[in-house]
Amino acid sequence: MTRRDILHIFHEPFGDAFYYGPEKISLASSRWPPGKIERSGKAHYTYDLVLQQVLDGTKDRLTRVFLKDMSYHIIPPIHSTAAVPPSLQHLFTPSEPSNPTLFPASIIQRFQFVFLIRNPSAAVPSLYRCFIPPLSAMTDEHTLDPTELGYREMRILLDYLYPPSSHSAQAEKSLLIDADDLLANPEGVISAACSHLRIPYSPSMLSWPSAEDHAFAKSLFDKYAGYHEDALNSTGLRPKSTERRDLKPKSREELDKEWEERYGADAAKTIREAVDLCQEDYEYLRQFRMQM
Repeated sequence: MTRRDILHIFHEPFGDAFYYGPEKISLASSRWPPGKIERSGKAHYTYDLVLQQVLDGTKDRLTRVFLKDMSYHIIPPIHSTAAVPPSLQHLFTPSEPSNPTLFPASIIQRFQFVFLIRNPSAAVPSLYRCFIPPLSAMTDEHTLDPTELGYREMRILLDYLYPPSSHSAQAEKSLLIDADDLLANPEGVISAACSHLRIPYSPSMLSWPSAEDHAFAKSLFDKYAGYHEDALNSTGLRPKSTERRDLKPKSREELDKEWEERYGADAAKTIREAVDLCQEDYEYLRQFRMQM
């Protein structure tokens, strides 16, 4: 977000259709307070409308489009029977039965994909905080939905883009970053990713101290209030201390005890089930992570 001079940035644009529009796939709206969809201003957002907004961003020859999104926004979660949203059916000529995404290959191939993964033992408890006070007052959500964690869909997408018949070739083509590696060496990982994407690297990408930076981030994050408070309250990305990097990973029993003490027994059980659901897919994805 600090390179607004060369990038046209979107934050989870397809979430607008996934959560709010007439083709919505998420089950979240059944849990939301009345009127939330109407208040969002996105009740009319179809997948085709969002796609056109993104593609319109490519018309500026001075910038490239950079968008961050969730894999389950473009690959239907396991509970969904959706195939192709009605607004996108005109793009599929002919049909593509082997394509697991909501978009035709002609659209998918226009993008370079970067995969960012995080160990579920860290990611799921962090997400769970958004469903309990005080953050739940901002998110309007009180339920951890295991179908919206994204590991399954990310694995499906990776294998579709880079078929696993040749794992070595897949590892060379894909750009997959593990959050642990990013936090251990922010400059090395970000500069390597920029090189892969042919984006000029600048050390300024690792800090965002200005009021302008924060105002821009807030303008993008506001539609998901409560989910990005840590990022909004930060001023940069700094490497973990040596002491933190050298800490021995906690055992399953230690994690379960920590979650129970922090969130209660029922919540700890919910978190554990979600972590276990994602762990195999995370380990599969992790073998293709960028090596420094």
